Amino acid sequence: MNEKKKILIVEDEVMISMWLKTQLEDEGFSICGCFASGEEAVEFVEKTKPDVILMDINLVGKITGIEAAEKIIGKTKIPIIFMSGYEEPEIIERVHETKPVAFLTKPVEIWNLKLIFESIFY
Repeated sequence: MNEKKKILIVEDEVMISMWLKTQLEDEGFSICGCFASGEEAVEFVEKTKPDVILMDINLVGKITGIEAAEKIIGKTKIPIIFMSGYEEPEIIERVHETKPVAFLTKPVEIWNLKLIFESIFY
């Protein structure tokens, strides 16, 4: 892995966001941003093209992670991995309509993320 892949974390819980950032950096990945709102994520993606997005469903702001993902995939082909504590069928159905790379339930295991990233990047 010569070039570090840029990962965007979109998570409203600061402790989880910081934990993910630290763990992923320890695994050799580059975190290009951490945001708590879907609006910030959409704006950031338009300016800085990350290699993959880790997206929570419940976010701060007016739009959900699913709505942010819909806006992002309407403009880019950036792979999105959803993570959530919610497993209701209607939420999972909406998530799958966006064709994510994966849907992980919290708490997220770093080794699961690492395997998914490796399948995307290599």
